[in-house]
Amino acid sequence: MMKTLKTTVLASGFWRLKAPRWHLGALWVSDVPAGKVFRIDLDGKVTIVADVPSRPFGLGFLPDGDLLVASMTQRLILKFGAEKPAIHADLTDAASGYLGDLAVARDGKAYVTCFDADASGPDCIASARVLLATRDGNIRLVADNIAHPNGLVVTSAHDLLVAETLGNRLLAFKIDDDGTLLHRKVFANFEGLSPLGVCEDSEGAVWAAAARQSLFVRVQQGRRITHRVHVPSRHAVACQLGGQDGRTLFCLTVAANPDDYPTVSRRPSSRRRRSTYREPQAPYVSRKLARISVPGWLGQSSPDRSAEGKR
Repeated sequence: MMKTLKTTVLASGFWRLKAPRWHLGALWVSDVPAGKVFRIDLDGKVTIVADVPSRPFGLGFLPDGDLLVASMTQRLILKFGAEKPAIHADLTDAASGYLGDLAVARDGKAYVTCFDADASGPDCIASARVLLATRDGNIRLVADNIAHPNGLVVTSAHDLLVAETLGNRLLAFKIDDDGTLLHRKVFANFEGLSPLGVCEDSEGAVWAAAARQSLFVRVQQGRRITHRVHVPSRHAVACQLGGQDGRTLFCLTVAANPDDYPTVSRRPSSRRRRSTYREPQAPYVSRKLARISVPGWLGQSSPDRSAEGKR
């Protein structure tokens, strides 16, 4: 029997949050228009951990704990650690449009999406790519012909999952020793659902945000949906497992009703509930971060989980 779950609000008052990651006992998120990366603890306390004026998107952590941030407009992967911020990889010659989500494998190889939202027709699909950045800064195209790649996750089985938003499906690739993506296959097809941000649980199932719907789903390989999380009057954006036992699902949402959108000139609410989001060329939207206890947990083999305690 499919189960329907409900959320409670953790934090709010941001512009547009993306790419939630659980690391060192807290949730890390990027706020795209604000140009900041935040750390949010389980009490809802928010701390700025990085300033990225060039619009941060995807986040990930190297094996030594250093933070990687995909800079959307500069098409750079930036590194934040004990030293001053530095360029980890320059993707200006390889990426079309803006950089998107980012995922880091256990050995430190970083995967990042790019997509030109201003292109149309074949050019739009041609611009959609997954790029590999090695630890020494080499850049390589590893996947293309994807209808708007969105959320990324490196699984416990060392596969890369890609949310193909306009294709209404999740793609899976086997990661070879040199980082090449092999054996492309469909992890799950959806009917009437376009996946955005995704995360994996310890049972190999995937939680996905449904684009422009008030819904998060848990799907097993094939297509079977086992759980739904409804967020009334909100739209789902992204999600991440974490918490003290790894069983808390953190859900990023955006106001579904345009009448609830604050104007661009307004500052976001200061309430500690959660976040903000804006589609391209759309007004700013107030966002919230919610959480809920779920079956399955963040696996011990997760790169973010295994990095805990190293700092």
